[in-house]
Amino acid sequence: MNIKGKIAAAYTGHLLAWLMVLVLLAGLLFCAWGVYLLLAATAVGPAGAALIVGGGLMGLVLLVGLIVFLSTRSSTPSKAQQLRQNPDNMLEQQIRPILGDKATNWAKQNTGITLVGALSAGVLIAANPRLRKLMYDTARPLVARKAFQALQSFSDND
Repeated sequence: MNIKGKIAAAYTGHLLAWLMVLVLLAGLLFCAWGVYLLLAATAVGPAGAALIVGGGLMGLVLLVGLIVFLSTRSSTPSKAQQLRQNPDNMLEQQIRPILGDKATNWAKQNTGITLVGALSAGVLIAANPRLRKLMYDTARPLVARKAFQALQSFSDND
């Protein structure tokens, strides 16, 4: 499946999910309306019926929210979360594909120098318009190539 097919499938799934939410909301409102009409006809009256139905709906929302919260909370962090929590792993993950093993190992061993160098380079690039233009012109082909490779990876037309 090419990129257009994947986007169309995702968009269709998104629309169907929202349609289901809309239908569920309409069903919930009609059920609440029915309960209200039943309660309003009794000794509770319209105001009491509205309070009971509204409180029940809020309780239902809180219950569903609590269930969703408890079910999405995991006791053990995933491998991706563990990698994000450790700054050394995050640094290694970002520069290893670009610079290679030797530079990555040096950066891990000299984190302070790497940090000072990166901050200094950022200040210099921000202060000098010619250096910004040079960096932009140098990085433009690399960014374009990486973007093209990413688009090709989404497509099956190899």
